[in-house]
Amino acid sequence: MTPNTDILAEGLYDIHFEWPVFISQLFGFVVIIWVIVKWVVPPVKRMMAKAQGEIQKQIEENEQAAARLNKAKEVYDHGMAEAKAELAQLIEDAHADAEQIVVKMRETAAAEVERVRKQGRDQIELMRRQLIRDLKTDFAASVMTHTADTVRDQVHSPQIKSDAVEKFLEELEAMANTGPAIRARTQSQWN
Repeated sequence: MTPNTDILAEGLYDIHFEWPVFISQLFGFVVIIWVIVKWVVPPVKRMMAKAQGEIQKQIEENEQAAARLNKAKEVYDHGMAEAKAELAQLIEDAHADAEQIVVKMRETAAAEVERVRKQGRDQIELMRRQLIRDLKTDFAASVMTHTADTVRDQVHSPQIKSDAVEKFLEELEAMANTGPAIRARTQSQWN
């Protein structure tokens, strides 16, 4: 067998190299590449550029958001620190106010206790005086009633009447026997 240049391998696989088919396939491949480069690559590039632009924009927005978040966190931390300081100051002021209120209330209570004590003492003294007056009045009335009853009993007794008359007559006789100075004194005793 003579070697044929168109046959590359013999045997199981019979591979032939056909130039017209190769050139037509090469031409078709070039046309497909040209069509892809002409009409497919520019829109894909534009879409890729657009997607890259959106991705870049999102990355920038994320960086800006991260910066704003950090700034907001700093503002929050600063605000929390100020709020804690203000809360501590308010608590301290509240404790001071509470202590002042307690002191004032104690002073007011002490003054009120003293006022009530004084008023109670004054009222007790007033009641004591009133009670003494009432007791004196009742005692005087009781003494007068008792004296009147005693005098009435004695005046109604015949023995006492005769004794009183006797005494009166003795005093008259003594006056008649004595001088004018003793008479005046004796008369003043009867009045």
